[in-house]
Amino acid sequence: MYDALTATKMLNSFVPISRFNKGEAGKIIEEVKRDGIKVIVKNNAPECVMITVEAYDKLVQESNRIVNPPQTLEQEKARKEFIARIRKNVAPPLPPTRKLKDVIEEVGPIDVDKDAVWELRRMSMI
Repeated sequence: MYDALTATKMLNSFVPISRFNKGEAGKIIEEVKRDGIKVIVKNNAPECVMITVEAYDKLVQESNRIVNPPQTLEQEKARKEFIARIRKNVAPPLPPTRKLKDVIEEVGPIDVDKDAVWELRRMSMI
């Protein structure tokens, strides 16, 4: 559904770069503090985004939380033990002894079940 308030707020967030050239940087910074965001436009294309320091800090904290979730010592130890068990029980694949072309010539054409292929892909990602 169309939200006129959101659309108006979005349109008001665009700032032409010419305002900076006219010495209005201080006014624009005050608008950022009041509205939260400004999109700087040059030649009718977005060039950069201005946000408050608080909003920037929040973005950085959130990105660190997602990329580097906090781990307790017990969680980190359990993770390392899990990886060690996997490495211990999984042998690396052997190099192929035959060329794929030779196998295809020997076996001949086969029908591929797309559902089976997708299931194998799903299982390999578990």
